[in-house]
Amino acid sequence: MDLGIVFLVATAAAACPPLEEGVETAVKALLDGADPAAGFAAAEASLACGPARPGPLAALWLARGAALQLAGDEPAARPFYASARALAPDQFDERLGAAVRASWEAASASGPGRLLANRPVKVDGQRVSRFPAPTASGPHAVQAPDAGWARVVVVQAGEDLQVAVPAAAPKTSKKKSPLAGVLGGVALAGAIGAGLGAISQTEVMAAAPTTSSLDEAWGTQQALGYTSVGLAALGATGITLQIALP
Repeated sequence: MDLGIVFLVATAAAACPPLEEGVETAVKALLDGADPAAGFAAAEASLACGPARPGPLAALWLARGAALQLAGDEPAARPFYASARALAPDQFDERLGAAVRASWEAASASGPGRLLANRPVKVDGQRVSRFPAPTASGPHAVQAPDAGWARVVVVQAGEDLQVAVPAAAPKTSKKKSPLAGVLGGVALAGAIGAGLGAISQTEVMAAAPTTSSLDEAWGTQQALGYTSVGLAALGATGITLQIALP
């Protein structure tokens, strides 16, 4: 049993620009006669971030084919053109010129191969879980977004392509911050202290020698009472948030 060709590995970067951005960078490089490798690398790295959509993926295969053809390897370009047309038969970048268009229009897949993987993956954005999976010959994006991983492969007609897919990244649990509970506890402690202070003013008022002393004790008791109620409400809110928030 023969194995097909595997030729690019991409892992998710901290930022995931759209696939279209990398393709556009590569196409502009081709038009300027420059090396499109950086654009292709950026485009294919973005595949690790989520399922591919047909239009952008077709644009990537078209640009890949054009790069091969313009480098003098039209036979190697044909599978890319065929895959691009299969995904988006009416989508062509006219900037690539008449010669590329003629080759793109004439390209057709040479026959199916089979894809094998050690766990479910997305192939060109579609979930595949049964293997070996019949797969059209040509390039394909094999993706495992839950592992931040993708690989661009070329399936050859009549061949089996084995792809080793990494396990899904472990899910990290976010530790709950104790801040709301701590602040709520402090507020409740303050409420208790203010309440006890308000109660103690009763004795002060009973022993007040003058009317002005009585009024002062009364005012202090009122202030402490209102403070106690406010802190109690704040403390209850903090503890409630600590329990309710994830």
